[in-house]
Amino acid sequence: MHAQAQAPEYGGSGFGEFSCLVEPGRQATLSSQVPGVIDTIQVEPGDRVDAGDMLFTLRRNVELASVALERARADYAERRVQRNQRMIERGMLSESERDEIDTEMRLARMQVNLANARLEQMTHRAPFEGLITQRLAEEGEYIDATPVLELVQLDPLRIEAVMPLNAYGAIAVGDQLTVELLAPVEESVMARVRWVDSVIDASSGTFAIGLMLDNAEGSVPAGINCRLGSLD
Repeated sequence: MHAQAQAPEYGGSGFGEFSCLVEPGRQATLSSQVPGVIDTIQVEPGDRVDAGDMLFTLRRNVELASVALERARADYAERRVQRNQRMIERGMLSESERDEIDTEMRLARMQVNLANARLEQMTHRAPFEGLITQRLAEEGEYIDATPVLELVQLDPLRIEAVMPLNAYGAIAVGDQLTVELLAPVEESVMARVRWVDSVIDASSGTFAIGLMLDNAEGSVPAGINCRLGSLD
């Protein structure tokens, strides 16, 4: 959703100031790729998480049992290869017998990998570093593509603004622009232009730009209004 631009204050060759909006760098509604019953939710709104942190798990008794079963089969297949190793070295087994033993072991290992992959589907991790903003489901709830958590990235932040047609070409990717952050921050910062829309909105004679604002200290909240400094 693009921020709405203020009417430009033309003066000389300047383009005036334009309103903008500070938004999360990324935002994700997290759900499960497989249906099931939520076993545990490890986070609450307000928690900060790193990429890869465990967020919630589904009940996985069947998957755990499947992993144990397939590991036992793989262990048996490997012991069978070891028991027959001397016969293989002496050439006392036919090619078909050797192939059958080797294939059995490879298939057993593949089944272990498959069981582990199914188990991992029941464990849901953070796709990126950020802040948990909402918890949308509860432990014990059956979910099937049901939203469970909201995650937002606060470093860097994203800023979008709508510019008039006569400013096109005056802004390029990589430019540093002054951004005035409004209440409650009330501070001027520098943000880097990340993209410039290459499609002009013919009906309004405007185009959009996006900027990236570093926020390593977490001092700037998302959702506040801002203004781009005059483009002279």
